[in-house]
Amino acid sequence: MGSARDERRATIRDVARAAHVSHQTVSRVINGQNTVSEETRERVASAIRELHYVPSAVARSLSSSRTHTLGMVTTDVSDHFFAEAVAGAEAESRKHGFFLIIGSIEPGSEDDERTYLRLMLERRVEGLIIAVPRLLLAEDDILREAADRVPTVVLASNVELPGADHVDIDNRRGGREATAYLLSQGHRRIATITGPLDWPSARARLDGYRDALRKSDGESSQLVEPSVDWGLESGRRAGLRLLEAKQKPTAIFAQSDLLALGAISALRERGLRVPDDVSIIGFDDIPVARVFDPPLTTLRQPMREVGELAARLVREPRTERRSAKARRHVLRAPLIVRGTVAKLSTKN
Repeated sequence: MGSARDERRATIRDVARAAHVSHQTVSRVINGQNTVSEETRERVASAIRELHYVPSAVARSLSSSRTHTLGMVTTDVSDHFFAEAVAGAEAESRKHGFFLIIGSIEPGSEDDERTYLRLMLERRVEGLIIAVPRLLLAEDDILREAADRVPTVVLASNVELPGADHVDIDNRRGGREATAYLLSQGHRRIATITGPLDWPSARARLDGYRDALRKSDGESSQLVEPSVDWGLESGRRAGLRLLEAKQKPTAIFAQSDLLALGAISALRERGLRVPDDVSIIGFDDIPVARVFDPPLTTLRQPMREVGELAARLVREPRTERRSAKARRHVLRAPLIVRGTVAKLSTKN
């Protein structure tokens, strides 16, 4: 049976005694102040590990008027893009001693936007990340209030919010590069399966597809098949509809990997082979893409980097942000060539 000392949680004064420093020095180390020597910092860190000391977020907040908390309101985290963005933001926040509060809005529960935003402000978050492409509150006072009170970053959205920075993928360039790669392999009847066109990313990728076709030799034709979502079944249905076209495509640019895999399923239902009969390219680079048979050619979205960058931006001092205009940060989605695209055979 352990002693009373073993059973109670270690305090900041226990750490100070173990490290032979004052409790004020321990506090400075915990709060990341650079007025402590490296040798002392390491001694304090060692004592913290040995005693399993966990700093009290409430005490830190009361003593410094800070909460060391960031907030993130996101669409359904079952979506691969946003799940990875959340993971990146959480890791970056934790690395710098911040907690990340996450509010996930499931499909059909869009009214939660207001609830989560109000909750974040009540919890006195020091920065706010909005990762909802189709914001219902785009013109709402509460969103503007949030952006006015704390540093705010908007992800993957074309909402114009005064004072907020934006972080996104270069979706138009991605759509252009995917289509240009298919053109370089000799394809001219190139179809695209879009995501839901009320998403800014879907519209931008469609614009990129059209850009590439306009710059081709003039023999290429557009064939656009919209989907209601980004999922497998939508891709399968879109693939079946494309096969009913008068001039069937020899290549397909699908705006997500799941749409691409669904389309491949439809092609196989009709006895067609990928890439021998039809080439296909996706967008995302989800984990299954590299182990699929054949491995999926796709564009890799740097989703964790998006989240990490957003968390860094909202930690910037407010005075720095006030003096600058809202910034837009765009990350490239590089093309990953694998096995689902082949040069056009003369028989096509």
